Amino acid sequence: MKKILRMTLIIMIFIGVVACNKDVVKEKEEPVKEENVVKVEDAEKLFKGYCTELYTIKDPSHPPTFDEIADNIKGYVSEDRFKAQIADRRYQIPELVAKELNKSIEVLAVNLEEQSVNDNGTIDYTYKTVFKVYDENSSETYEKEGELTISIINNELKITREWSRGVKIDGLKGYL
Repeated sequence: MKKILRMTLIIMIFIGVVACNKDVVKEKEEPVKEENVVKVEDAEKLFKGYCTELYTIKDPSHPPTFDEIADNIKGYVSEDRFKAQIADRRYQIPELVAKELNKSIEVLAVNLEEQSVNDNGTIDYTYKTVFKVYDENSSETYEKEGELTISIINNELKITREWSRGVKIDGLKGYL
């Protein structure tokens, strides 16, 4: 009889421990808090600011330098993304394009389409950016497509990943 009571007690303790562990697991799997979720309106505002700083060239004879563009971009991207773009010389491309074409560049529109919401609150998007490449004699618009991830880092939205397809610009040897 004592063995049965002992076994019953052991089984009850085991069931209690398992039940407690399930509750602990449920606590750890809490949904991401609303303030840690990226909203599409905020993401579009961030990305438009980023694109505007990166691609806007008002005077092709005196475009912003690599360092000036990098300084303006720093607040839009994560530290890792920033270092990768510096290494890739990404901030030099608009300057070179404007000089080669002797035309100004303006960002007209940015459109994000949500692709996936990740468990950590980040959101993956595809995007289209519409550019105008112009001078006093002509004006052409171009669309650039790509993908990006936006995260909240230290309570600020940051671009943590960006990839784009190059867009062929008339009169340009390479791509923007």
